[in-house]
Amino acid sequence: MATNSLSRLILLSTSALLLVSACTKPPTSKEEEMMEAVANEKQILAASAQERQQIKHHDAFTQAKFWGDQFDLNPSDYEAATEFASVLRTIGSAERAVDVATQALALHPGDVELSKTLAKAHMDAGRPDRATTALYNATPEGDDWALYSLYGVALDQLGDHEKAQLRYVKALDISPDNQVVLANYALSLALQGKPEDAEEKLRYAVEQNQFVDPRVRQNLALILGIQGKFDEAAELSAIDLPPSMVQANAEYYKKLLTPPSRSWNALRRTQSE
Repeated sequence: MATNSLSRLILLSTSALLLVSACTKPPTSKEEEMMEAVANEKQILAASAQERQQIKHHDAFTQAKFWGDQFDLNPSDYEAATEFASVLRTIGSAERAVDVATQALALHPGDVELSKTLAKAHMDAGRPDRATTALYNATPEGDDWALYSLYGVALDQLGDHEKAQLRYVKALDISPDNQVVLANYALSLALQGKPEDAEEKLRYAVEQNQFVDPRVRQNLALILGIQGKFDEAAELSAIDLPPSMVQANAEYYKKLLTPPSRSWNALRRTQSE
């Protein structure tokens, strides 16, 4: 607190010195005034479409700085708000992501993408109840399987597995055989004490998709492991993981053999949104 106060004093003192300096400096030439006007104009211009596209190839922290500047420049800039809130989650700033998405939703009420980002940020911060509120208030213009799947994830975190599974069914009605939805559905069933049903869902997800998301395969390995099918679980894990991690996972699965040990946090390591 003392450091912050000192910083404020330094800033205020600096501002005061600048004001004194401004009062005593000689008049500027027309050329200097024009250059200053151009510089000020550049400071308030939004980035071009090309610049916005190029920034997506940079690291997350660089993107956060870029989109943060664009958002501060114009909080009503929809792209800046959605990109900034999303990348804030990526770098672990869940609370700031909540602030940005909430502010943007005030200008774009019911927007689905902002609502999903806000819900994810709330879940990152351990508030699935607020996540469900954000998703409930979303107003999709068309069918959005990801919205329903995410809603299911939030409900699962609250322990309401039956309602969560209704959302997954709705998501699968929109996007049949979707491996992300099937993976989340399976995790819900496992949390409900139905690992055999979870295994069935995940095997189906693997069989129906030519290109299997590694997270889905690892979910299947997890579900096999918590049923004591260690050899098959290790075989599946080895497709995507090095031997050391396969062995570590095998030890982890043994800790989850009893249903009371299968909390959301315990099983979420390979969960997909």
